[in-house]
Amino acid sequence: MNPITEQILLHLYNCANDGFSYRFKKGLFIDDLFSGAWKNYKHEQIKDSLKELSRLEYLKKKKNYDGSVLVSLSEKGMLRILNMRFRLLSNKKEKWDGKWRMVAFDIPETHKKGRNALRYRLRMGGFYELQESLFLYPYDCEKEVRDFIDLFKLQKYIRFGLLDSIDNQEGLKGMFELA
Repeated sequence: MNPITEQILLHLYNCANDGFSYRFKKGLFIDDLFSGAWKNYKHEQIKDSLKELSRLEYLKKKKNYDGSVLVSLSEKGMLRILNMRFRLLSNKKEKWDGKWRMVAFDIPETHKKGRNALRYRLRMGGFYELQESLFLYPYDCEKEVRDFIDLFKLQKYIRFGLLDSIDNQEGLKGMFELA
């Protein structure tokens, strides 16, 4: 996937609740939809990337009563962006706020696919596996975790916690190279 396409996915993820809309009559004015840093890309590059995302079925479009079209991420697109976001978490280096993020789960066998997918993403994101179904991470990751839980409809099986401290904290700080 080319960098522009990835940036569009990240942009849509950041405005996942809103997406963006346009009107057929006026055409798709990409410059209005993607301003700021997007000015570095050519209009055609962005348009081609949007076509590619549609072809891959990462976008869904909903036509509104007024003729406008709302474009947002499909489930397939959301899974793709969450994979990207979890990979980005594994390289996250910022000033630590002194809090631990805990993901604990007890997902039944009937949802084995979701349980394995969650465990895979947490490992990919660089989370520390304290126990088989208990992971820790030092940086903010709540949005990614909650979006994953929502996508797989696992809300009643997973708990997300923010901890001030945990025993063996010094060892964990060393593992994550925290000050």
